[in-house]
Amino acid sequence: MLKKLFVHEWKDSWRLVGIMNLIVIGLTLIGTFFLNNETWNAMDKNEFIAVTVVVYMMFFIASIAALSMVVTFYFYIRFYRNLYTDQGYLMHTLPVTAHQLIWSKTFVATIWMVISTVVMVGSIFGLVFAAIPGEERGEFWREMSEAFAMMDFDGRAVVIVVLYILAIIVGQLSNVFMGYASISIGQMFKKQKVLGAIGVYIGIYMLIQTVSSYGMMFVTMFIDPYVMETSMEADNFMIVFLLILMLISGLLTTGFYFITHYIMKNKLNLE
Repeated sequence: MLKKLFVHEWKDSWRLVGIMNLIVIGLTLIGTFFLNNETWNAMDKNEFIAVTVVVYMMFFIASIAALSMVVTFYFYIRFYRNLYTDQGYLMHTLPVTAHQLIWSKTFVATIWMVISTVVMVGSIFGLVFAAIPGEERGEFWREMSEAFAMMDFDGRAVVIVVLYILAIIVGQLSNVFMGYASISIGQMFKKQKVLGAIGVYIGIYMLIQTVSSYGMMFVTMFIDPYVMETSMEADNFMIVFLLILMLISGLLTTGFYFITHYIMKNKLNLE
């Protein structure tokens, strides 16, 4: 049944987020095409081209910001509407468990968030790379190769890349469940459930950011000097750092998930 819920959620949600990703990709391709065109280089001499560049950059930056926000909050809104409004009367009468309802939406949301993250990073990198003059691109790649060679990862670069990808996925899961937990807590309010959910979300977000800030300060004040004193290799430090980051994100994800499941199963209020 989980597979059927997943397929239904995917078919019902792919259009908007898919179009948003295609818009960013399209704008990136347009930008890279013109950055490799001599006409684009005439912007200092042609006012029309200069204005076009400014307008394009505004649209590109807006599309990146919109993609980041829309994908996240679109799935939050779907979760709320499908499970905590009138639609919830139908969803909660299906022969499925709360676990299946939550995970079917989580899988789809996380997949699209990861895809969107890759599209945004790839688009920014692609546009920056296209802005490098053609004769300097070879030098750019040589400098990048030399930088990686100097790191001397001793074959552990693959481990770091894999851990980094996993950290992104776990982080996106945590982000999804933070929204779901906030919505679930908010629906317990007798009035203004949406505002309550927004308030809870902002409160949790600020708390996490505050703790993260103090955590980074701790790393700067105590961990960095320790690494320097013990001559700890950069790759080992990065592996440890990513593992700790994944552990923290995993604990947050688990906590947010159980809050969501508990409220949905024991405190459901669709009034």
